Amino acid sequence: MADFCISARGLTLAFEPHPPVFAALDLHLTSEPVALIGPNGAGKTLLAECLAGVRKPQEGSLERRVPVAFLPQQAAEQEDHQSVAAFLGVDAALNALQRLLSGKGQVDDLSILEERWTLQEDLEVELAEFQLGVDLLDAPVSALSGGQRTRLHLFKLARLPSSYLILDEPTNHLDQAGRDWLANWISQRSGGTLVITHDQALLATFTHLLELRAGQLQPYRLGFADYQEARKQLLEKARQTKNQARLTLKKERQQLQTERERHEQRAAKGRAKARKGDLPKVLLDARKERSEATGGRIAQKHQAAINQEQQCLQRAEALLGHERPLAFPLTEPEPVSGCLLALNEVLLPRVTALRPLNWQIQSGERWWLQGANGRGKSTLLEVISGLLEPLSGEVQRRGSLRLLDQKLSLLNGEETALANFQRLNPGWTQADYRDRLAWLRLRGDQALLPVSDLSGGERLKVALACCLMGPESAQLILLDEPDNHLDLESQSLLAQVLAEFKGSLLLVSHSTPFAQAVGVEQQLVLQ
Repeated sequence: MADFCISARGLTLAFEPHPPVFAALDLHLTSEPVALIGPNGAGKTLLAECLAGVRKPQEGSLERRVPVAFLPQQAAEQEDHQSVAAFLGVDAALNALQRLLSGKGQVDDLSILEERWTLQEDLEVELAEFQLGVDLLDAPVSALSGGQRTRLHLFKLARLPSSYLILDEPTNHLDQAGRDWLANWISQRSGGTLVITHDQALLATFTHLLELRAGQLQPYRLGFADYQEARKQLLEKARQTKNQARLTLKKERQQLQTERERHEQRAAKGRAKARKGDLPKVLLDARKERSEATGGRIAQKHQAAINQEQQCLQRAEALLGHERPLAFPLTEPEPVSGCLLALNEVLLPRVTALRPLNWQIQSGERWWLQGANGRGKSTLLEVISGLLEPLSGEVQRRGSLRLLDQKLSLLNGEETALANFQRLNPGWTQADYRDRLAWLRLRGDQALLPVSDLSGGERLKVALACCLMGPESAQLILLDEPDNHLDLESQSLLAQVLAEFKGSLLLVSHSTPFAQAVGVEQQLVLQ
């Protein structure tokens, strides 16, 4: 085994009384970049937290030979009102440098600066590598776009010397240029990186993948294409096993029934002869015992085969069950004709160098809102929804609309999935709400967990249910990167669901394949 950065043996994590999330995992991570994949809810984030030391497993040992830095998937969504310089821990040194250069410095400023006289220039070069400008140092972190915050967190982690990085869904808020940059940056890092991602373009750049599924890890050493082919073959084999097991079960049951009927016919003849009274009782008893033993052997022989085939069928169905498409029984909105939204000379807040917007959405239209990070896409959605006031201009709305933003702000993290659904969509019985959540594989206890305890993909499914599956649906749905956090299967399904939605859509996404699959017809690009 090559020299490792992180080594785990017998790693087990469980939340009583539920089965373990994963059990007895052995994992050895070197400086080679590795992608961690798996379905939503498989425990990828929990495993990453254990490896990073954020969470303690119930069993197993962990050895870290280098410092480990962890980027949570919600890092870019957390509100942080301190300045970028303060976030990076350089605000005091920059202020000391400014005082010294202006001739107002004190002796303490020299010790604070520690002779870093080129600090401003060095930061400019370093920030530029992460597609960030030095002019952002005085800005509050909360004023940055999601993509800018992601790159800022990555920049801060990269400044830690010789660290192994664990990144949880780092592409979620990055535009295409940012995603291309991230793939290149990861490939050139020497310290080692474990990346949890469902981004297919990023996955294609890895040669080493680990899949976490059903509590176990499976390595794939030939890249994403190898994984896809292996997964395809595995599912095909499971389908064949399922079909064969069904045929064998049917055959065994038929044979069991036939042999039982024949045995019963022979036994009936024996009983009829016994009633004539022309045979000794000892002989009758012996024949009865032989008949019962024969019946038992017949049942035992076929029942063993039936049990074996039932186990094969259950294993195949368990595997294929996770591959069955989720179902989104959509609520069709009340029809509204004409213009749903009109922007007249609207100037957006928090965005510089953007011309006033004059734009309309007609009933039934599907728009794709594009633009690089920081161009105001999320801000525009907030203005349209009424959460923000424009600096100038007028926003006219007809019908109802609902915003699903990057932070899933419509959800209360302390409430359960069921309680959120009921609160945002009153009018049904509890059974109706639970039935809809079950369609999304949020069954039983999961529907009663606080939303904050669910995975990113599971939280998004709850939010989608609240927007699209309640007693009523809005005529206009605003979607801010809804494909974030979703596993590969769910991305494909969500695109299909949105393509079937009968209302109007305004979609923000950095994924061209996803937007095309949704069926967007028109584009608005913020320059």
